[in-house]
Amino acid sequence: MEEVLETMQLENMHCDVCEGTTFQEREGFYYCVECGTQKDQIRAVDITAEDNFDDTAAGRYTARTIRQKKDTEKEDEDDITSWEFYNYVLRGFLQELLNMGAKPELKLMTLQVWAAYLDSMEVAFSKSNKTGLPKLNVRALPIDARIIYNHKTFKKGKKGKKSTLTGDPNDERAKFRLWNRTKRNLDASGYRSHGGASESEGEQSLHLQWSMRARKSLKRHMPLKHLDKHSRDSKGSMSCHSLRPRVKQLHNFDRNIYCLNIIKLYVVLGIALNMVEDDIQLSDLLRFIDEEHLTKRCMLNYLPGNVAAKGKALLKDMELSKMKDKVTNKLLRVNIACMSRFINLSEYQKPNLHSLAERYILELALPPRLLKYVNSLLDLHPPTFFNAMTVHPYPRYEARTMAYILYAMKLLFGLDDLKERNISESAAKINEKLLEVGGDEAPLLFVFTEWMEFVEMRKVIVSHYNQSFARRFGVSTRTGCQVDDILAKEWKEKEQGETFGWMQGSAAMKRQHENLTHIIETMLKDHFGESSKESMEKEHIEFQPSLTPAHSYFNRILLQVSRSDGAKMKITIPDHMKVDHSARNLDPFVLETTELSQYLSQHGLKLRVEELACQEDIQNVGIFRPLTIIRGDGREYRANTEIKTETWISELKRKEKRPDFRFTQPTGTYGARYLKRITMRDARRVQLEINNPFWDVTETPSFLLKLNDNEIPLDSLSSLQTFEEGTMDPLNIPLDLPRRNLEKILNPEGSDRASDQVASDINDEPPSPETLLLQVSNFDCWLLHGYMKRIRRHDKHELRQLFPCSFRWLLETCASTIGIVWEELYEELLIVEVMYHHSIRDWSNHRNYLCIQHNTQEKDIRTLARTYKELW
Repeated sequence: MEEVLETMQLENMHCDVCEGTTFQEREGFYYCVECGTQKDQIRAVDITAEDNFDDTAAGRYTARTIRQKKDTEKEDEDDITSWEFYNYVLRGFLQELLNMGAKPELKLMTLQVWAAYLDSMEVAFSKSNKTGLPKLNVRALPIDARIIYNHKTFKKGKKGKKSTLTGDPNDERAKFRLWNRTKRNLDASGYRSHGGASESEGEQSLHLQWSMRARKSLKRHMPLKHLDKHSRDSKGSMSCHSLRPRVKQLHNFDRNIYCLNIIKLYVVLGIALNMVEDDIQLSDLLRFIDEEHLTKRCMLNYLPGNVAAKGKALLKDMELSKMKDKVTNKLLRVNIACMSRFINLSEYQKPNLHSLAERYILELALPPRLLKYVNSLLDLHPPTFFNAMTVHPYPRYEARTMAYILYAMKLLFGLDDLKERNISESAAKINEKLLEVGGDEAPLLFVFTEWMEFVEMRKVIVSHYNQSFARRFGVSTRTGCQVDDILAKEWKEKEQGETFGWMQGSAAMKRQHENLTHIIETMLKDHFGESSKESMEKEHIEFQPSLTPAHSYFNRILLQVSRSDGAKMKITIPDHMKVDHSARNLDPFVLETTELSQYLSQHGLKLRVEELACQEDIQNVGIFRPLTIIRGDGREYRANTEIKTETWISELKRKEKRPDFRFTQPTGTYGARYLKRITMRDARRVQLEINNPFWDVTETPSFLLKLNDNEIPLDSLSSLQTFEEGTMDPLNIPLDLPRRNLEKILNPEGSDRASDQVASDINDEPPSPETLLLQVSNFDCWLLHGYMKRIRRHDKHELRQLFPCSFRWLLETCASTIGIVWEELYEELLIVEVMYHHSIRDWSNHRNYLCIQHNTQEKDIRTLARTYKELW
C-alpha cells in the first residue's frame, strides 16, 4: 500500500534549521519540506470519538503538541561532578583572597595542595588509575556515579497501594481519567515503528570503581563479591544495601577527609597560606568566613554561566543544604592536621612572630614600645612549636604570639586588681602635670585603666555596625541591628538569584514567594516602623576585609562621623574615644625614665620611681589538675535485697563524693636514690659541657691603663675621662677627676673665690622642686599553673573564678581578638610561664646547653615543666 504524504502549514511553527513553515507528516512525525529536518515538538495523534466522548463526531487525524523529553545530551554537557564543582568554588575563593592582598604565590601553592588531595583521593593525577576515570570514595554523591558511570540509584517507591478502577465500569469520568493516563504513558514512551529501534537509547553504563579506602569502608557492611554486584547494577534495582554509609558509622579520619564539602576548601586554603608564609593567618581566614567574605551564598558567581543557570537544582545535587559553611578554630585545625597527614605534608612553616606581634599590638591599641619588649622575650628563647604528643598537629602560632603579649602586660602591670590600679593612678597624676606644663604636645604616659575603658567602648561601637564582630566579642546588640544584618545578606542572595534567573520558578512558586515577602515586610513595618529597604539604607557601613578589624573598623566609623552627613548617625562618639593610646609613652614602665626625668627637670619638676611588689595576701591554691580515673578492682558485688530504704539513703549520704577537679600543693618529692641519680647526671652533664672546646666562650680582653700609679681597666673609665669636651677627641692621658672639678686643678689660687661663689649660690638657691611619684612594677607576677588537658567545662568555670578581674578581662579580650576561646590562650600562656619560671636555670648561659636545665628538684614542678616542654 502506497503512503500518502500530506503537506500542511503549521501555525507558529518554524524549522529549526532553515526557518521553513511547510511540513510533511510521515508515521506520526512532521518533516520540513525544504531541508527534511524532523520537528520534535509536535506529532500526529489520532483523535477518535472516545477521546472527547462524542459519538457523533467522526475520527480525524490532526497535529498536537506533545510533552517532549528534555534534551539529554545538552543536559549532560551542563552537568558537572562534585570535584569539578568544588574546583570552581575553590578558584573563586582563591581570587577573593588575592583581592584581599594575599601573595601571588598562593595560587600555585593552592593548586599543588588541591592536586595532592585529589591524587590521594584517587580522583585525578593518580598514576595507579589505569582507566583514567575518577574513583568513588566514601559517601560519594549520586550525581558523580550518574555522570561518570551512568549509574542510577535505587529510589524507594510509595508504600500505598496502586489505585485501580473501581465502582461502576460505565462511569464516564473514570474512563476519562484512565484514558488520559494511558495517553500520557504512550506519549512518554515514544512511538516505535514496525521493526525499528526505540527513539531514545540509553548510554552504556560502566562498572563502578571504588577507591581503596571506600572498599575497605564498605567491606564492613557487605562482602566484596556482593559489592561488585551493586557496582554492576546500573539501574539501581538492588535495594538490600546502601552504598552511602551513614556519617555516624564512619571513623573520625574518614569523616574529616573523604567527605568532600566546603570545609575541605577552607582546609586547602589554610595549608596553602601557611606554606607561602602569607600574612593571612588561620584566625584571619576564619574571620573572613564568619564575616561572609568567603561564603557559599556567592557560589554561583564562581561557576560558568551554563552551569550556574541550574541554580537550586545543582545545589541540591551537591547536598549543600546539609552542610555548614561556618567552622570553628578547633574544627579547622583538626581537619588541617588530618589532611596534612593524608597528603604526606612534611612540616608547617613558622610565620614571622615579630610581625605578627606588631599587628596584634596595633589591633589592641597598645604603644609600640611594648613590641620591643615582646620581641626581646621572643629572641630570648625562640619557640620551636614542636608537639611530641600528637601527629601532624597545626601549631597555635597566633595564640602563642598573643600569649607573649599577655605575659608582657602581666609583668609590666601585675594584673592582680591592685598593682595596675596603683600604677594607673600615679601615671594619671603625672599626665595632669604634663598637660599643665607642656600642653597638648607633652609626652603623656600610658594609663592602663583608661586603655581598658577605651577598648571596651570600642567593642560596643564597632559591634553596633558589625554583627560578626559583636558575636566574636560577646557584645549584645539590639534586635533591630541583627535583623538589618540578616536582611542585608538576604538581599545579596536575592540579587544573585535574580542574576541567574533560578528564583523565578513557576507561577505558583512566585505567588508563594510574594506572599511570604509581603507578610515579612508587614511584620517589619509593624515592629520596627520601617521596611527592609529603608533599614538597609539607614546608617549602614560596609567594612572592607582587614587584618586589624577593630582598629580599621573603628577608624572607618570615626571617618563617617567626621563627614558632613555624619549627623544622621544615631550614636555619639565621646571625646575620650578619640585619644590615641598607641602614641602614649610606655618607656618609664620598663625602667627607662631618663627622657621623662629630663623633660620634667626642664619644667622644675622631679621624678621619683617606686617599684611595687605583688599582693602579699594573694591566695595560694597550688597546682590544679583533673582527677585521674581510678579503675575499680574486679571484685564481685552482690546486691542486698533485704536492705531498707531508710538505711540505703543514709549510707548514700555518708559516702564522700570525690571531686573531679582539685588543687594540690607542690609538696611531692623524689626518693633519695632517684634524687642522687638526678644530681649525679646533672653534675656529669655540666662537666662535659665545660670540657667541650666547641662551647668554650672566651671573654673580651681588657686593657689596663696606668693612672696615678694605679692600673685601671679601660672599660671602667667613663667617656668624660677619656674624651675632650669640645671636640670629643681621645685624650693622651685619661683624667682622674670628673670635669666639674677641673677649675680647682687649673686655678688653685682662685679656689677661695670659687668657694665664696659656691656659698653665694647655695644661699640664692631656689626652693626644692616638686617631686612626682611614678609607681612601676617590679617585674614579678602571680602564677596559677596546672594541667589544662581533659578538664571539663565546669572545671574551667571554677578555674576562671580564681583569676583577677583585670586579668580575666584581658585574657578574654585577647582570645576574642584572634577568634579562639580563653582556655586555649591560657594554655599557651602556661607554656610560656612554665618555661620562663620553672624550666631554665641560668638565663645568661642557657643557649650553650644541649637540653633544658631545670631550676628545681621538686617533683610536681619538674613534672609540670616536662609536660609543657613537649609543647614548646
